[in-house]
Amino acid sequence: MSAPYTDPAVSPARAAQRPHGWLPEQASDNRLALAAMTDGFLALLIGIALSQKVFHATDGVATFLATFIPCVLAASFVNHVFGTLLLRGSVAKLLFGMRVLRWKDGRRPRFWQTLGRWLFGFVVIVFQFVLEGASVGQACGLRTVRRRDERVAVPQ
Repeated sequence: MSAPYTDPAVSPARAAQRPHGWLPEQASDNRLALAAMTDGFLALLIGIALSQKVFHATDGVATFLATFIPCVLAASFVNHVFGTLLLRGSVAKLLFGMRVLRWKDGRRPRFWQTLGRWLFGFVVIVFQFVLEGASVGQACGLRTVRRRDERVAVPQ
């Protein structure tokens, strides 16, 4: 059994007041959507830069797409999987004051959870209109929360 979630910014006395497994609420859908759009735009910019500077894809559209698409996917993978493992959130999530944690105990995400969440994100993006607004806010056992909500004391 894992220990209850503890945040270094919260004193041990305040953390002891929280019930076992206490977690903040999920970040709002608007905040998550803004972060997703920002991360997507960042991946596109990095993909263009990599495909032009590193691979010199100037021989036509087919060559450009053959280098651009893997570069965008690699940038997205590094941002969402390794960024979440190391920094507890992608670049946009950190910019907008959010972090990703396990929804069961509030601890750091595991590699397979972040990888599954990244892959699940593509499925949701493809079927976004069919699913009518579903998000990856709490997919694969992870939850995106606002950082400041982690520091709120539990009501007495």
